[in-house]
Amino acid sequence: MKKIIILILIILSLNSKVYAKSELKLGALLPLSGKHALLGNNIYQSILITIFELENLRIKVIPLDTQSTKSGTKLAFQKGLSEQVDIFIGPIFFETLSEIKSLDGFKDKIFFSYSNSENNTLPNVINFGINLSSQINTLSKVFNQNERYIFFGDSSIFTKKVSEKFKKLKSKRARTVIYKNFKDIDLKTKQITNFKYRNKKHLREIKRLEKIQKEKEIKKTEDATLHAKYIENMKKHDTLDKVKFKKVFLSCYNEELIASLSYFDFYDANYKDVQFLTLNLWFEKKYLNEPSLENLIFPSINYKAYKELNEKYQKNFNRDIYHLEVLTFDMIPLISATWFSSKERKLKASNFNGSYKGKTGNFTIKDNRANRNLILYKIKGKKFKKI
Repeated sequence: MKKIIILILIILSLNSKVYAKSELKLGALLPLSGKHALLGNNIYQSILITIFELENLRIKVIPLDTQSTKSGTKLAFQKGLSEQVDIFIGPIFFETLSEIKSLDGFKDKIFFSYSNSENNTLPNVINFGINLSSQINTLSKVFNQNERYIFFGDSSIFTKKVSEKFKKLKSKRARTVIYKNFKDIDLKTKQITNFKYRNKKHLREIKRLEKIQKEKEIKKTEDATLHAKYIENMKKHDTLDKVKFKKVFLSCYNEELIASLSYFDFYDANYKDVQFLTLNLWFEKKYLNEPSLENLIFPSINYKAYKELNEKYQKNFNRDIYHLEVLTFDMIPLISATWFSSKERKLKASNFNGSYKGKTGNFTIKDNRANRNLILYKIKGKKFKKI
């Protein structure tokens, strides 16, 4: 049965029996101090905001500081047990669970992790992040079996996972190009675009046309003027020949993504002739300021909902919402609705299986991970546009 977790519908659907249930104790297992303190506190803030909007529900949040350390994580979890936490929110990183999964009491509790891990799952942990399969399933809509594409990415383990999953697409891969470091991006893009050959061909053509002009001593006619202008225009470019590929997927982020597309553009392979695609950009504004990223396609959550949440954060906290915080606005209502609508005192991870309509879009929880129906967007005129 499809479950709806939109805030208003949750509140209206709660009857007197639901309100009579004991309060829900949520343990925020987060790095509230240490090297990840900023991230942890931002997410903790998003938990408090979401619960404030569910003010008619009896929910208590217990902060459990992992201190961004292994020992701190164990102490935080044990504190949660002593506080009789019903459900843990966190940790942020799936790797953190390895520090506590063998401790007494761990298997008796449910964890909602912000991780997007798919392969690493535990029976009592729901990975709520936007996973790779969800992104590639959405991107598959713009790949067809009659075209070939280039896979371009860094040498990270993550890119290897992306590459393996992309092999399931209908489109055939023309080439896989992996760069080792930031400096290597220049070399790889230059090779892919066959720039040296195209440039030499271009220079030869300029010399040929200049020779014709000189040998025939073209008079100052209208044709001669056009001929001269054509040569001058050619000199303004490194090459006028188009590249032979039409689609490139980039498995990289931030400065490396910007650098990659900038180099493709520099070697005359830009959005006018090539379709570039990448993974979720979380609508970060920095990508809008780069001309080379024009028409870049990526999958993501509902942009309208994201903007509403971001405006709320800018108004109240004078900052943009951090992307993991967005997940909280689906996570908390889901946990609350399931908890207060169940007659069971102790829930299992399977109680959360189902399809949902969340603040950021539709998603399904199955096999302890959230699979999302994402939307395709492109950068167009310094704006994020839905395709």
